[in-house]
Amino acid sequence: MKYEIKKLEEHEVKETIKLFRSIIDELHAGSSKIERSHYKATHPGSKVRKQLHDKESVYLVGKLGDEIISFMFALVADGVGNIHWSGVKAEHRKEGYAKLLLDKTINVFIKKSCHEARVFIYPEAKGAHKLFQSFDFEEKSFIDEQFFGVGIILMEKMLAPVPLTKVAKKVVLTGEAGQGIKLMAHTLGNILAKMGKEVSLNIIYGAAVRGGEITAELIYSDEKIETPFFEKADLGVCLSRSKKGMINAKELIVEATAYDSDLIHPIPDVMPFSKIAMDQFHSHVFVNMIALGRLLSIIGIKIEKVDFESEFQSRFLEENTRAVKFGYTYQD
Repeated sequence: MKYEIKKLEEHEVKETIKLFRSIIDELHAGSSKIERSHYKATHPGSKVRKQLHDKESVYLVGKLGDEIISFMFALVADGVGNIHWSGVKAEHRKEGYAKLLLDKTINVFIKKSCHEARVFIYPEAKGAHKLFQSFDFEEKSFIDEQFFGVGIILMEKMLAPVPLTKVAKKVVLTGEAGQGIKLMAHTLGNILAKMGKEVSLNIIYGAAVRGGEITAELIYSDEKIETPFFEKADLGVCLSRSKKGMINAKELIVEATAYDSDLIHPIPDVMPFSKIAMDQFHSHVFVNMIALGRLLSIIGIKIEKVDFESEFQSRFLEENTRAVKFGYTYQD
């Protein structure tokens, strides 16, 4: 029977989700039922059906006849192909299907003009590690389990030279006073500067003395920055509802409680930063650091190169570092 790899279709979602959940149960066999349910909740059927219509989604299934025996959940963002979850039914492993599925996925990334492919794997997943190594993925960093609850290895594969359009980037961060936008912006700027980038940063405060809006506009480049101002950002992060209306950015990351479909365009990457902060760190204080981790991941900063001791005060070092790394490795 011929093995066929194809785009996931709506009528196949239920069966694919069932396979995805079985993979979660296998990978997290030692975890509680509640913990496993959290991982499963990242891809409910409703979300998967919605993602099928997103041109940046790479949702594939591998079939033997009518049976779905493998799946791939991946997403393209800012020229990087991010592999979120994939798996093959236990009875069909070691038959070459995982290799064929990964090869197809990488070809899709290349067709979508990705310059890099990225995946997080568990250290104990020896088979997955060997598979990605065979495709020339390299280990870039290891996140110890004390920061994330489980150990995670970041592996990356270069697919093409980084395009010139990626050299200079404009980033806008918005939120309310007290949300740590200024700290987030300065930390990001410091990290980029220490990596040899030219950086320009403007902090804009609202008229209100307390509780007003604060916006940080940051440009980083490999070349000298001629104009430190811009009208439209490449990437925007919004942590609270903006009274100014539309956020002018090509790509957006928005805190879930701040999302307003009438005010925010294009359709953003909606992230539950506040919920994560309360669930994992028991305080809203860490929302900005979790968001910073997500931002570093999207930009493509190698987190193992960041000297966190020089970025944070010693009494907040451990908590802030853990929050950044959590945001960096978070997969929705």
